[in-house]
Amino acid sequence: MSLPKLQTALSIALILTAGGTISLRAQTSAATDNSSISTPAIAVSTTQPKKDEAANKSIVPAESSDADKRSDMKRDAGNSNSVVGPTGSTDSMRAEPSIPSTPQGTPADEWQFQLTPYLWIASISGRAGIGNLVIDTDVSVTDSDVELNFGFMATFEARKNKFIFLTDLQYSNLSTERGNPGPLFSSTRASFKTFILDPEVGYRVLDNGKGAFVDVLGGIRYWHLNGTIDFRAGILPAAQASRSKSWVDGVAGLRGKAALSKRWFVVGKADLGAGGSDFTYQLFGGVGVNLGERIALIGGYRDLSVDYNKDGFLFDMSLHGPILGFGIKF
Repeated sequence: MSLPKLQTALSIALILTAGGTISLRAQTSAATDNSSISTPAIAVSTTQPKKDEAANKSIVPAESSDADKRSDMKRDAGNSNSVVGPTGSTDSMRAEPSIPSTPQGTPADEWQFQLTPYLWIASISGRAGIGNLVIDTDVSVTDSDVELNFGFMATFEARKNKFIFLTDLQYSNLSTERGNPGPLFSSTRASFKTFILDPEVGYRVLDNGKGAFVDVLGGIRYWHLNGTIDFRAGILPAAQASRSKSWVDGVAGLRGKAALSKRWFVVGKADLGAGGSDFTYQLFGGVGVNLGERIALIGGYRDLSVDYNKDGFLFDMSLHGPILGFGIKF
């Protein structure tokens, strides 16, 4: 063999050797990248170079494809917006930046309502008169000579944040008969249909978030009375008088509540005013128990007084007695 041909053969051998080295390094790098993945080891036999070379050629593309996928997954895992599946694997789907959800409104930010029908076992003390006929009375609805023909009593409250709308309604139809009113008449009978409406607005000036609060209230007290007084004949002949009267008083007061425990609490309300009457006031104090999240039982004592004496109509009375209510929130 001539020298030029020998030089040419050596050059080709060097080029092939360098190419094989580069290919081996590429395969080794791919295997290193896949070291974290459990992959069956491929044994390379030096005795069968052609078969191994063909096998390696058929396997290398798949390994390179897996390596590319794993590399993409690693890049995704490094991305702060990638989504991690329940098994801890990283999905290829990118998550949108996290946006805090709007917090739901607390109950104080929503309208809250409460209806409390109640039973008031009231006593009536004072004086009532129509024209020249005036009687003194001190009776209770539980007395045998007192008739409660009809009665309805309830309180309705609506509240949003610190603003309160409160309405108390009472209607009763009472009759009482008394013997021996004096030497001039044999007996007397008095009947009163009483309608009292207390619409008020208020503002919560104190709320500790633990069941204690204080409200400032202001509004009106509307009275409508229909009275009949009957004096039975004695020395003097029988006399009877009937009249209806309505008036409005402006009132202002306070209302409060304090928790004694998770279930028990105390409540109170006081107001006073005047306008149509010379003077009116109301006092209430009670104890309640929560029977559930939306139901409470309240018991206490109430005193409602008014002094009205105009145009021949006298109603200087105090209505007082125990009260039992059933509060329903919705």
